[in-house]
Amino acid sequence: MSIFLLAGCQDDAQDIEKWIIGTWNIDRYVQETYVDGIIAGESESVNQGEIVFKKDGTGEDLGGNFEGSEFEWENTKSNLFLTAGGSTTSYVIEEFSTNKFVFSITETNDRSKSVERWYFSK
Repeated sequence: MSIFLLAGCQDDAQDIEKWIIGTWNIDRYVQETYVDGIIAGESESVNQGEIVFKKDGTGEDLGGNFEGSEFEWENTKSNLFLTAGGSTTSYVIEEFSTNKFVFSITETNDRSKSVERWYFSK
């Protein structure tokens, strides 16, 4: 049974890899800040340009608002790993379909938490 589950997860990761290839619009970027579990601030930007995921595992931020200009990428079923400037960041894939993609990153300190979320469409 474990082999079956592992194979299923691999298929899901390959599906994302297959469908992520191409140009995506960066529709929205939202940042939420929480202090002691209560929202303390929120900001939102819309129409942040486009991002391209290439089949060879590289990509390009055409608007310069996301990862700079060029990056490398790889994925699992639940995470997207982007490497730019020698640093790799792991993003949680919250939603993925052939025309919609949402991922986020959360940073936690002693009493605060910051959640950044990107919304993409084809």
